[in-house]
Amino acid sequence: MLGSLKLRQLHLLVALDDHRKLQLAADRLNMSQSAASKMLAEIEAVAGASLFERSARGLEPTTHGRILIRGGRVVLAELDQTARELANYKTGEVGVVSIGTVAALFAHLINDVIDYLGTKLDRIEIALHVGISPNLVQRLTALELDFAVARIPSGVDPRQFDYFEIGEEEARLLVRIEHPLAGDKITAFEDMSERQWVMQSRGSFMRQSVERMFRSRDVAAPQRVIDTDSFFAALAIAARTDAIVPVPMHIFDLIDRSRFTMLDFGGRLTLESYGLLQLRDRPLSPAATIVFDAMNRCRVSSSAAVSGN
Repeated sequence: MLGSLKLRQLHLLVALDDHRKLQLAADRLNMSQSAASKMLAEIEAVAGASLFERSARGLEPTTHGRILIRGGRVVLAELDQTARELANYKTGEVGVVSIGTVAALFAHLINDVIDYLGTKLDRIEIALHVGISPNLVQRLTALELDFAVARIPSGVDPRQFDYFEIGEEEARLLVRIEHPLAGDKITAFEDMSERQWVMQSRGSFMRQSVERMFRSRDVAAPQRVIDTDSFFAALAIAARTDAIVPVPMHIFDLIDRSRFTMLDFGGRLTLESYGLLQLRDRPLSPAATIVFDAMNRCRVSSSAAVSGN
């Protein structure tokens, strides 16, 4: 079905999904509303089904529409990537590589990759996108990233990825030096539960690990929580308040120990294993292949560094 559609028709489907108004979608494609309406009718004739329904909020995709829109986005994203690669080769550049990563990558893996590739990086621009695994995997499947260092969330089919494990990650509970609990030899879970926390959003592996740790001690999980996926924002809050911030061990190693310390609660806070993820059926660009292969080679040493903490 996608092979029977023209690129402009795919652009119209995506524009309708983005704007949910026929006139706005037509404006985006610099065409009249009547021409857009006619084109939509042609697409629905090819599909043999209605693709949108009218609602109070505008045009809502039907189940058939969502399937076709998702496929159209994939096709257009692949063509955009190909166009960028051609443009880069014309200008003498190998290309841009977009990598999604959980925070732990910074400490060991990316440094190993830079050392390993050396001058090969002179013609490659690496764009690092730091986030939590669910968001990274969503962006990977949407073709916004070439590959990712992340965990596969529950509910996501792992068969669509090539997965190369790096290892599990350990976290620490960080507070400022002046925090009321900083002087405790062993911090009680009951005391921590009542405090202000700054954590990644619900659904993140860090948040789930913290809540699971409290449940294992039969203590209510923290309720006073500020959500942020930025460790820099979390540190800025912790520096001026009595908030508790769970951070990966690799992040804690980079923190000024004269300003922050960690709470000893008599146990360990570990996160599920993470690894190098690539979409199985999507070929990488030449530049992405170079960086991916380097990361795959370096992940063994990074895994050893993670397990050694």
